[in-house]
Amino acid sequence: MQLIYEKTNELVKTGDVAHTFDGKAVVVTGWRAPHHAGSTGRVYVKFMNDSGWVTEFYPSVINAKWVGRDDG
Repeated sequence: MQLIYEKTNELVKTGDVAHTFDGKAVVVTGWRAPHHAGSTGRVYVKFMNDSGWVTEFYPSVINAKWVGRDDG
């Protein structure tokens, strides 16, 4: 499976600068693919503000989605 940005269909890459649904800039640090049919997987990010907060989100928070094996 591959993680892509929904609007551009480009692959999500480590080091990409993305924006959350509320406009906050983050750097993609990694991801985890879905591990079962009901899972969305996760994307790991670091905020680009002074806090440098590291967290994980559902891919949709940065307008991304998984494509591949299960898409037919």
